[in-house]
Amino acid sequence: MAALPNPLSLNVAVGSQFTQTYILQNEDGTLLNLTGKIFEFAIRTDTIQTSATAPAVSVNSTSSTASGTITVNLIAATVSVVVTATAMATLSQKQYYYTLWMDEGLSDATAMVSGTVFAVNVAAP
Repeated sequence: MAALPNPLSLNVAVGSQFTQTYILQNEDGTLLNLTGKIFEFAIRTDTIQTSATAPAVSVNSTSSTASGTITVNLIAATVSVVVTATAMATLSQKQYYYTLWMDEGLSDATAMVSGTVFAVNVAAP
């Protein structure tokens, strides 16, 4: 794998469903083997929050919740994150920080992608 975590900034609409799919590759460009891997996508208010502090929003690949879900496609080596509109409505218009973790909480936990989330209010349709 390339140097991790890969940086990616996101602009999200407060109160609107968020969906993002990540293709995970080895350093040589081949697809990463995701067999047996678990994923968590966490949005936090600052970069120094620890795992003991509940994130503003969190979804994982082990179970779907009211906050959303993560779907892992082993063949395509993709991780699809869906955060519900209800969960996104808990954010206010400001800057947050996120990380897509692989095997979070385990000894081989790896931050795959991380960056800044810019949550903005948008006009209703």
